[in-house]
Amino acid sequence: MLRMAQINYIKDLYEKEEKSLREISRITGHNFRTVQKYAYCDDWNEAAKPNVDSKSFPVLGPYIPIVNQWLEADRKVPRKQRHTAKRIFDRLKEEHGFTGGYTSVKVYVRMKKQLMRMQQDGYIPLEHLPGDAQADFGEFLFYDAEGREQKGYALTISFPYSNKGFTQAFPTQNQECLLEGMKRIFEYIGGAPRHLRFDNMSTAVVQVLKGNERVLTDGFNRFMLHYRFQAEFCNPASGNEKGNVENKVGYSRRNAFVPVPTISSFEEFNKTLWEWCEKDAQREHYKQKVPIEELWQKDAGELLELPQHPYQVFRYSALKVNKNGLVDVETNKYGLSPTLAGKTVQAKIFFDRIEFFYDHQQVGHFKRSYKRNEELFDWTQYLSTLCKKPRAVENARFFRQFPVKWQEHLRKIQGTERKNALQLLSEIVQDGNASLCTDALELASENGRTDVDSIRQCYYMLAKKEFRPEPLALPSNPPVLNYSPSLSVYDSLMGGESNV
Repeated sequence: MLRMAQINYIKDLYEKEEKSLREISRITGHNFRTVQKYAYCDDWNEAAKPNVDSKSFPVLGPYIPIVNQWLEADRKVPRKQRHTAKRIFDRLKEEHGFTGGYTSVKVYVRMKKQLMRMQQDGYIPLEHLPGDAQADFGEFLFYDAEGREQKGYALTISFPYSNKGFTQAFPTQNQECLLEGMKRIFEYIGGAPRHLRFDNMSTAVVQVLKGNERVLTDGFNRFMLHYRFQAEFCNPASGNEKGNVENKVGYSRRNAFVPVPTISSFEEFNKTLWEWCEKDAQREHYKQKVPIEELWQKDAGELLELPQHPYQVFRYSALKVNKNGLVDVETNKYGLSPTLAGKTVQAKIFFDRIEFFYDHQQVGHFKRSYKRNEELFDWTQYLSTLCKKPRAVENARFFRQFPVKWQEHLRKIQGTERKNALQLLSEIVQDGNASLCTDALELASENGRTDVDSIRQCYYMLAKKEFRPEPLALPSNPPVLNYSPSLSVYDSLMGGESNV
């Protein structure tokens, strides 16, 4: 059954644009007979709704509330795990002693499902149903760890029925941030909304067609299919169609982001936002005059079950490494090993990090930058090259990525001493202990020695902890051994007592 917007589009193509039925079928992708049915239709009275009155099913009647409960619960689970009419019939017999026939159950289930679809498709106008939600980004200001003013974007998902909202903050509003924010909120509340309304954001919508039809981005479409919610999009320039979340975005900005916060870690800041959302839900609903949290329980009860497998929010991109070992991602450059120059690597792009792979092996890992024209380097990738050219270390663009203590130390030494220090640094990194580089140098400095052998000894002390076994547990009353050996046997070995 087509939606009214699709039917209206067919009628417009036929009546106003005077397209042929075959042209309309090709444009819309619908079957020729379906197009013919709606193009020629001149009676638009609403079809009679299925009669599911319990009086029409005298034997099944007392069991109808049970059947309805099962069918309503099925809306939250994947299709493969929903009740068939046969399964409902079997359960009624086994669990409730139903003595009627299968045919009445089958007829009722078919009619009830048809009515439920009509309600879902909008034939019965329902507003602010429990379990339905709206989503939007809102811009806010914050100070970074250095006290500089930055722009951030908070994704809010609100539930109009209860007026409860959930907010997570991100450095931008790209597709990875949108999907990661929705995933976090879904996992936090323990389910996904049945319907989720958006504006026509470019991270979700590629093209706005006539009526309610949209061409969605692959990433958003895949995410929607994974969590099984139905996305609805506002008409262009019609933000009032998701007024609840528009108000919630402004409300959270005036309360959760005032005074202007300092954010050194979005992960930590987002934890405080969960707390703020829960505290805010204790206030009274503006219309119902009961706590928002009380109404939320009904919203929560209508959520779709989360899928068995968590969704991994990232996108792949094939990128070519330039002659300097740099890869362009958006406006920034990421430094990989110079040996990869001219090669094509796979970038696995998350909202907060980027992982690079070549020949199925990871060759780089960076925190994702949202600045412009920034160069980021993984200094560990260049150590083997620097060991051959130690004099170039201070002039290398990636030198500032070295640990600060090592930058200071390498500036002070020259020649063979610098080369040996770089080789030691390379050994530590190859051992997988890059995090101990600074600790080893600081420990050696505290003891007044910064030569390579002393730093290496300190590294071994840190990396290879001394093994101290636990004392042997003895019985409380160990047996007393009465052992008195004869030493005369040793006299015979030495040739008798005269030789002692």
